[in-house]
Amino acid sequence: MTELETSIERLVARDQDMIACPYPLFDELREQPPAYSPALDAFPVTRFEDVRKILHDTDTWSSLMPTGPTRGDSSMTKAMTELMAEDGMAEVFAAVMSDRRTAAVLLNADPPDHVRQRKAVNRAFRPGRIRAMEPLVKSVSDQLMAKFADRGSVEFVAEYAVGLPLTIIADALGVADGDLQQFKIWSDDLVMPVGNSDPSVDQVRGFLLSTRDFGNYMSELIADRQANPQDDVLSDVANAEVDGQELSEAEKISMLTQFLVAGNETTTKLLTNIARHLATNPELQDRVRADRSLVDGVVEEALRFEAPVGGLYRTAKVDTVVDGTTIKEGQHVWILYGAANRDSDAFAEPDRFDPARENVRDHLSFGHGEHFCIGAGLARMEGVVATNAILDNLANLRLSTEHEEAFEDSFVLRGLRTLLLDFDVPSGA
Repeated sequence: MTELETSIERLVARDQDMIACPYPLFDELREQPPAYSPALDAFPVTRFEDVRKILHDTDTWSSLMPTGPTRGDSSMTKAMTELMAEDGMAEVFAAVMSDRRTAAVLLNADPPDHVRQRKAVNRAFRPGRIRAMEPLVKSVSDQLMAKFADRGSVEFVAEYAVGLPLTIIADALGVADGDLQQFKIWSDDLVMPVGNSDPSVDQVRGFLLSTRDFGNYMSELIADRQANPQDDVLSDVANAEVDGQELSEAEKISMLTQFLVAGNETTTKLLTNIARHLATNPELQDRVRADRSLVDGVVEEALRFEAPVGGLYRTAKVDTVVDGTTIKEGQHVWILYGAANRDSDAFAEPDRFDPARENVRDHLSFGHGEHFCIGAGLARMEGVVATNAILDNLANLRLSTEHEEAFEDSFVLRGLRTLLLDFDVPSGA
């Protein structure tokens, strides 16, 4: 095994040192054409233009397995086989795999289904809807900040970065305030397989149960919004149709599942990254505090510099060539947003955090082309609100001496588990 493949294997195995700083590995991968990696069961694609072209070319590349292929001997498959023998779990598995509960939508759908689905729900995140949500985002942000702004310290992930996007997406999906804690449990369980190549039996059990329970919960809300539509995302999905044809029940539930995960987990990581950059770079913090026109750029650079979703898979529909390497029909590539965003051919001095760079919005963290993230506008708006809230309330923000770096247990999703911060409290506060 080569040293390069050993490094990839460490990343897939979620070695904390490798997850904490994968960028030297990405740099090395960019220096050569894509080469098959057994650990990934895919060809890693790391150059900006190659990633961008693949994202655009839905004729050549399928999105049906965006988080990677599942082999028959995988830990996930073995765990499901073991769970089938448990009392009641066979029924849970059947419910989860039922056509009423699963469908390829948006992230893991190909044309023409993806085009139809996207057309049906584009209005759910239209610019006017996002603007209408901003007062609630600011209100929730203020409420969260008020709980610790006079304390001088905060564990930012649990006390702010989780609560803001979770509350907003829950509200958009019609979830009652009293169900927020359960909503977070479902979100954590549903995202578990992403970038986790060897889940435990308990983790897989939680995934199956939460998939069933979330589907049942949302099915009731869908029925309510069909009978009593409101001006919210849930109503748009519940009543979505194209040319008089409704989305199926399975499509609606799968879509809402993606909205939950994308609208919550990834934005949490974005807000955490923003806070960490400000806390570890006093010059940047002072610069942006003095010039709020840079706030939008801070959000974009945080997305580029630390892509919350490091990369996703595509499957070749036909034999094709990527940067001189032949990819055969049925083989997979892992398109690495986190590597493409640090490509010096696309971004000058890519390892420098610069909110004023000219092409600051050109990163690929929201994807590109047909599969560009439908909720990008909401994530950006929450990032701007959060950045301003940090600058308004947390003076002289810095890492706590007790902070220890620990990243999420995933080689796909990138984010800190905790972020301990200190800040100055005004006298008399």
